[in-house]
Amino acid sequence: KKIDNLYLKVIAGSLPLGLLIFFFPALYGEGYETLKLILSGHGTDILDTSLFHSFKDNELIFIVILIAIIFLKVIAMVMTNGAGGVGGIFAPSLFVGGLTGFVVALVLNKASFINVPVSNFSLVGMAGIMAGVMHAPMTAVFLIAEITGGYTLFVPLIITSLVSYLTIMYFEPHSIYHKRLAEKGQ
Repeated sequence: KKIDNLYLKVIAGSLPLGLLIFFFPALYGEGYETLKLILSGHGTDILDTSLFHSFKDNELIFIVILIAIIFLKVIAMVMTNGAGGVGGIFAPSLFVGGLTGFVVALVLNKASFINVPVSNFSLVGMAGIMAGVMHAPMTAVFLIAEITGGYTLFVPLIITSLVSYLTIMYFEPHSIYHKRLAEKGQ
């Protein structure tokens, strides 16, 4: 916001963004390819096109890299928007939620006494982040139920979306879509 020169704004946003995408190609675009890999059971292939592909077999380092990608996706979205591009809200929310659910499932599966379905956790994570970011828990529940083509995840979707929504309402009473209007008193 503080940079008035359009060219400087584009350079200041695009150079660091280009570096992030070079090191973490999963950050490029809306993230649907990454989500397809996770949901099809090929989540470890996320790093195939990156410089870190040799670490996909080391579970601990793989999880750390995925956590870095989650946080860097938010930064990439902000840099894209700040540079004048369209970083989006909907698709990055699904990406971050899906990847977060994937990481939670991987961490839980590291315990020898539990084995959870990775794709289900990814789908529920997508609903949780979407419900929180957009303040739309019912939309999140029904969208993910529609994506799965059934209602087998209905209860986990409802619980996750409700907890996410109630949590965000405590910290931020306005959705990302209404925040600017609220700041203007509208």
